[in-house]
Amino acid sequence: YDFYNNDSGLDINCKPDARSFNAVINAVARSRDKNCADRAKFLLDEMGRLYNEGDDDLLPDALTFGAIINAYANSLEKGASDKAAQLLMHMESLYSMGFEEAKPTTFVYNACLNAFAKDPLICVKNETQEGGDGGGNSTLSLNRAEKAEQLLDSMEKRYNEEKDWRIKPDIISYSTVINAHANSGTVNSGVNADGILRRMLHRYLMGDTKCRPNAIVFTAAIKAHSTSIDATLSLDDSEEVDEASKLLRQEQIKASAKRCEDLLQELCLLYQLPGNDRSLKP
Repeated sequence: YDFYNNDSGLDINCKPDARSFNAVINAVARSRDKNCADRAKFLLDEMGRLYNEGDDDLLPDALTFGAIINAYANSLEKGASDKAAQLLMHMESLYSMGFEEAKPTTFVYNACLNAFAKDPLICVKNETQEGGDGGGNSTLSLNRAEKAEQLLDSMEKRYNEEKDWRIKPDIISYSTVINAHANSGTVNSGVNADGILRRMLHRYLMGDTKCRPNAIVFTAAIKAHSTSIDATLSLDDSEEVDEASKLLRQEQIKASAKRCEDLLQELCLLYQLPGNDRSLKP
């Protein structure tokens, strides 16, 4: 771009446009090189700077944002999900100002959900601006899995209001949030995963073919209950813990183990239905 500006002899047809920048950003973001997400984000910021300086041709689209968000998800860096969420918020802001091409899509939402699910800091709680006290401040503390579920809630609400198929939650949306709970390492991982699984199955039974269950989502739910067992076993079981609490923990472990068996049996029964859907094969 600087080369084009510094050489008055170049033809106007050689001027870099949004397609040029978007192609490079997508290539860098998908390269999986170290810091590729930050490098792609730098190019995105350059597009924004040049646009603000008067170059109306330089406007990124949803796929460009999605590629960078996906790069943050695959980076496995601590706190990468926060950068992904900030990009999503930026997209929402651009769309609200009238930039239709910046409207987040299902792909973008799923990429951000994946960033929450893969963040090494998934079990660390931090403050969120959602659900505050009405005065603009929030004291609600969520881990990344809970933030992923909150984003899915927002996605569902938006689709129900707008009926825009471009933002419709799909099987990837639900399975990613279930996987986030499985990775969170909390005692309630299994219960939270079950809630998401029920929501997904309800949508499928209501005719939403994009939420058709498969072995991946059932396996993620089983993993979430296994996580609950590990988290419960890791709790301090010293003499200071009363017998009632110990018994409660034992019951929770038994319930999670039984739920794992039930989920596997349900998956096997679904696979045995006429048609033998390969996606349901355990």
